[in-house]
Amino acid sequence: MRNVDPITLSTTWHYLQRVCREMRQTAERTAANVLVATLHDLAYGIWDKDGRPVAIPEGFPPRLIASTVPIKRVLEKFVGDIHPGDQFLTNYPPDGAIHLHDWVFVRPIFYRDELVFFVCMGTHVADNGGAEPGSHFLAHDPIGEGLNIPLTRIVRNDQICSDVADLILANNRLPELMRREMACLMGSNAIAERRLIELLDRYGRDVVYDCIEEMIERTESAVRNEIRKWPDGTYRAEAQTDDDGATMDVPITVRVTLTIANDEATFDFSESDRQVKGMINSFIHQTESNTLCTAFLFLGAALAPYHNAGSLRPFRIIAKPGTFVSAQPGALTAAAPAVGGGVVIEAVLSALSQALPDRAIAPYSRLMGPLFVGHHPKADGLYVYTSFCATAGAGAVAGFDGYQCATDIGTLGVVGKSDAEDEMARFPWEVLRYEYRTDAHGAGKWRGAPGLIWEAVNESGPVKSHGGPWSGFTTKAQGQQGGFPSPNNAAHVLRGDQKIIIEHPHIAWTMQEGDHLICLAGGGAGVGPPAQRNPEMVREDVRNGLVSLAWARDIYKVVLDSKTFEIDEEATRALRASVA
Repeated sequence: MRNVDPITLSTTWHYLQRVCREMRQTAERTAANVLVATLHDLAYGIWDKDGRPVAIPEGFPPRLIASTVPIKRVLEKFVGDIHPGDQFLTNYPPDGAIHLHDWVFVRPIFYRDELVFFVCMGTHVADNGGAEPGSHFLAHDPIGEGLNIPLTRIVRNDQICSDVADLILANNRLPELMRREMACLMGSNAIAERRLIELLDRYGRDVVYDCIEEMIERTESAVRNEIRKWPDGTYRAEAQTDDDGATMDVPITVRVTLTIANDEATFDFSESDRQVKGMINSFIHQTESNTLCTAFLFLGAALAPYHNAGSLRPFRIIAKPGTFVSAQPGALTAAAPAVGGGVVIEAVLSALSQALPDRAIAPYSRLMGPLFVGHHPKADGLYVYTSFCATAGAGAVAGFDGYQCATDIGTLGVVGKSDAEDEMARFPWEVLRYEYRTDAHGAGKWRGAPGLIWEAVNESGPVKSHGGPWSGFTTKAQGQQGGFPSPNNAAHVLRGDQKIIIEHPHIAWTMQEGDHLICLAGGGAGVGPPAQRNPEMVREDVRNGLVSLAWARDIYKVVLDSKTFEIDEEATRALRASVA
């Protein structure tokens, strides 16, 4: 018989969330990797002894719920050989990672000699060996993509297994950086253990576990109640990305069929394109995690802090093995989270926006992620420069314009951006322009975030781009409920008087010292017909330089005086009536 008083339940529930936040803060304060310290590229949480998630706060969507898989693998692979003070590491997609640059650390937690919890911390690392430095490059096979680390014990009895660590770091181009990074991530897990032991000491194991069972049941009930409000039916959507990184000008399509029935929702990806030769393939756990994190957006903000295993039960995700959303071992996955995963999220957003037009969410601008590898003259060593600053921002949400300057849709806004000053301090690049563009967003009743222009000059010797996390050069993210799609991205290099167009950013290219890279990012997609936008909002956008007078007239059907920007009410009514 479960006997949990409301105060203890509430305290325990919020305590677990606070432990997760402390995990994140510990990692960010102690990290040397800019992806952790500045961009917040983390996924973390708490699972029970059976591998059920009990606290999964905000985090990188492809990795967040997928972290359940490496924990289940620990229980399977190390059955009878899991001990206090252990930590396990993997970056291997068949063991639950999402690509080889995704390092996941799992720590079992014991209380009075009994296994009670798992905690997990994962991030994208600066280097992972392989044929090229950095990540997001096209390799011949997974061995070329980087060092494959099947689930491995990295710490025993709170002492690092030096032979294993030395082997891993000997295959890394930035071993000292990664030695510190490993300590940072494993240290955040150790902090979580300390806090969870304090909770168990306060209430006892039985009370805490009764609270967790109550949390899971209440969350499942709350999610099912929300889904019951959704209209039953079947909704189909698809999204495309430019290419697979290997074969140019051949779009890759994800197709999803959403079926809502009573208090359950099923997402079927079976008709998606087959597994590809390029680097965008996703294993099924990434597709599941992306789908669930996206679906959670439509459940309402009140539930956002409380998701756990109960949240997952009303959802079913189906994918055909051998498709690029349910890849098989041997698939290349370097751009799985940034590019392949992004179109999964776009398709799910589109399907749910059809079902719930009053909650419609349009896709973000497509990803512009310059990634360069070069020699840092001051540090006299290798550097890997990844910037998401050129990515424009979020798509519109019914009732709101798109959030400006958010990162790509594959992160759902969780991963941040660096300040231009921070990037210039860390890397031998000077950022010259970082500003909004006019008429470069998905128009709508609620418009997407404005497009950006980002210009930077290479101040060191020759640098190489392996393609990086780029998309949206030939395909577009679609608007919702009559909103316009995100404009295409474009980029070019200025070398003296020469202008070099970057037609296929996934093909490796180089820049010389003094070259300027100019990224022209399209903004987020829109929601609702542009001619329904409040004319005062159009006027404000014109005054701010986000919309031209021509766009105001031709796209938004608002006529403004060219000098005063006052709205010509009569001409606007007539123009809108002509297209109603």
